[in-house]
Amino acid sequence: RIQSDIEADKRGLVQRVGFFLEIERYSQEALDWLDSDDPLNKEVLLASFYAAELWPFVSNLSTYQDLLSTGNIRLLGSIDFRTSLAAYYNKADSSRPGWNPSQDYRQLIRGIIPTRIQAQIRAKCPTTDAFDQTSTDFPPCTLQDIDYDRLTALFEPLRSDIVFRRTLTYRSSELGVVTYLLRQQVVYADEVLTQIEKR
Repeated sequence: RIQSDIEADKRGLVQRVGFFLEIERYSQEALDWLDSDDPLNKEVLLASFYAAELWPFVSNLSTYQDLLSTGNIRLLGSIDFRTSLAAYYNKADSSRPGWNPSQDYRQLIRGIIPTRIQAQIRAKCPTTDAFDQTSTDFPPCTLQDIDYDRLTALFEPLRSDIVFRRTLTYRSSELGVVTYLLRQQVVYADEVLTQIEKR
């Protein structure tokens, strides 16, 4: 069961690495638009929206917690293995600093994009599958009846908004930290799985 849990963790971690790399790319696209004279279009709208996306990682802890609470953790054998397992789950604690990007940018941009448009993006261009919680890999997206002139009036002031720029820049930086931590956790998962296979 421990092996199955960590294998499931690893799949979720790998998916999130790809996901957040894409989100980081979208955040850079949004930053590039702020520094340009380009008009607002669908790509900028989607990049700005996607740059705020979240996909928290939650480790499969139930088996490990059950072993701890019942005292059966001792049945796993060597202290070295139990120590590695404890270290893996400690490092996988998504409440630790760096694991989840702040929501400051999300609040700013989602407070600007009209809710009708946000609902259309979620319906037509979801970033994760609502049923199995896997990434959709950001397929091509078609939006309808978008008044870009009206949106431009909402977005144009962002070019000179220092707080907005700093918040998006920080968000982009945080995404780099998130992907680093996710990749490191994949390495830790592989180390524990290798120990299990050798047992």
